[in-house]
Amino acid sequence: MTKAELLARVHSRKDLPRDLTKKTVAQLVDIVFTEMGDYFIRAKATRTSGAKFTYPGFGTFSKRRRPERTVKNPQNGDPITIPSQFTVTFLPGSELKSLLNRSVRTKVSIGK
Repeated sequence: MTKAELLARVHSRKDLPRDLTKKTVAQLVDIVFTEMGDYFIRAKATRTSGAKFTYPGFGTFSKRRRPERTVKNPQNGDPITIPSQFTVTFLPGSELKSLLNRSVRTKVSIGK
């Protein structure tokens, strides 16, 4: 799904006020993602665990540190050291996993 598709789906929701413009929806979605990004930038990861953003029913985004590692340069085979860096991981929540698996089970039973 692209950002444009997400905005169109949110804007077409029947449970939102009719006077909510596409521009307002776009601003709200941008604010949510900007705040999430800013949170991870500001959060200090510890050795045991990193910063987490949990949205109940959907999942948890976690800031993790990838350790320094040595890899081969694909062009000449020489070893290269990639420095330690941060990344964000996602762990889906139980409700999201349940919905995904239910849709798979339905498709499998229809195909039999």
